Amino acid sequence: MCRMIAFSSSEPRDVAKYLATLARFCASGNLVAGWEKRPGGNHPDGWGVAWRAGDEIRKVKSGNPAASDPLLSGMRAVTDRFIGHVRYASNPETVCAANSHPFQVLGVTLAHNGTFYGKIGAEGDARKVSDTVVFLELLEDRWAERTLAGLSETLRGILSDRELVGEYSAANLLIATGSELYAFRRFHRNGEYYTLYLHSEDRFAVVASEPLDADPGWRLLADGELVELSEGAPRSVLLTALP
Repeated sequence: MCRMIAFSSSEPRDVAKYLATLARFCASGNLVAGWEKRPGGNHPDGWGVAWRAGDEIRKVKSGNPAASDPLLSGMRAVTDRFIGHVRYASNPETVCAANSHPFQVLGVTLAHNGTFYGKIGAEGDARKVSDTVVFLELLEDRWAERTLAGLSETLRGILSDRELVGEYSAANLLIATGSELYAFRRFHRNGEYYTLYLHSEDRFAVVASEPLDADPGWRLLADGELVELSEGAPRSVLLTALP
């Protein structure tokens, strides 16, 4: 269970505001009824960020609570692409920097809110890695056409294969390549928790698990909606009839 944030901008922006948001999500991010709070915050089990610097995507990750980690509060970056993630681990024994999102495989960077089961979950357990790592490896391998349409087709194929993903809780995803940034919302249960909101203005778009302020421009993505944040006004497609 996680909280996430990402932005895409035509001009570089200081990420300090968004790092502060991660700290806030860690301390008091939304939890649904029946999910216990933990010492250190609602989502204290590690954090990670990724941002574009020139032609590469850089990452910093930690297994400590974002709300109190001096590594996060001491970070400085200015960028036009950013992903941030805080975690509430289903298994506290897995809390460490290596298991913190986002993950990266061959130029594709991914943060995930939810849990995959099926063959993906089983392989993750066998390899002692996150199910998200196994999902990302499969996504990178199958995603031949690195476009909105190509990603839509690839996600549909993977998520329609119950042997692969099982009865997954959610596939809320933030996906970055060298030049593009995408957000996807899909849940099987607890739709009030597995949320992604979009706010866009001229040549800037931000998506987050919870609205960052009271501005009425925030829009909840539909279940199955995939959004490309990278070029001017966001473009979206709806993956209908997913199992």
